[in-house]
Amino acid sequence: MKRGLSNYYLLAAAVILGFFLTIQLKSNIPSQGIITIPKLLAMEKDVSNVEIEINNLKKSVNELGMKLGEYEASLNESGSIYDSMLDEWSKMRNYAGLEKVEGPGIIITLNDSSENLGDTDDPSLYIIHDIDVLEVVNELRAAGAEAISINGERVLGTSDIECGGPIIMIDGNRHATPFIIKAIGDPKALEASVLAPDSYVDFMEYTGIQVGVEKAEKIVMDGYKSGLKLKYQKSIKEGEKK
Repeated sequence: MKRGLSNYYLLAAAVILGFFLTIQLKSNIPSQGIITIPKLLAMEKDVSNVEIEINNLKKSVNELGMKLGEYEASLNESGSIYDSMLDEWSKMRNYAGLEKVEGPGIIITLNDSSENLGDTDDPSLYIIHDIDVLEVVNELRAAGAEAISINGERVLGTSDIECGGPIIMIDGNRHATPFIIKAIGDPKALEASVLAPDSYVDFMEYTGIQVGVEKAEKIVMDGYKSGLKLKYQKSIKEGEKK
């Protein structure tokens, strides 16, 4: 009985499969072929990409609508949108790191080790290198620093920090110890990050490098002075094919 029932199910499955194959073969859309799992996954991905693009366009429309509202308000108040555009331009320069800014944060002072070295000690382990400064800067960025300067020079994500013998070069400018790194952001979060166990500052202190960290209620920082270096990236218009 069970065997007969099993054969019945197999026959029914074969009939259904033959029905769908017949429809597929008679289809007038030969380019699609048989719908396979990989094709379904690819179609699902295409739909997802289109939905993301639609959401991005909606977001752009909303942002442009808000900006248009600001322009209209400025026009009604002063008869011109110049002040509104000037304020927007200032914000863009601020986000790019080109404006002079102020805010709370921390100040880190790095200096070479003052320990007396033995004949077998490696002197390079007791002086500050470009990688040391770069690692501290990266930790500050990861902790939420909004603006960073080294010896008064503003540094951006594209800044070059390189070794120059007994000094370091930042965007082509020479800097010697002590290195004073200022960071604007949440003072507690920044301090906790750089003083955490196993942080790079903790490692430098272990090797004898002199490190000082202090919180500051107000740090004034100049804008970025060197030329912006954008060699490979280019902007694309919204909706333009990537």
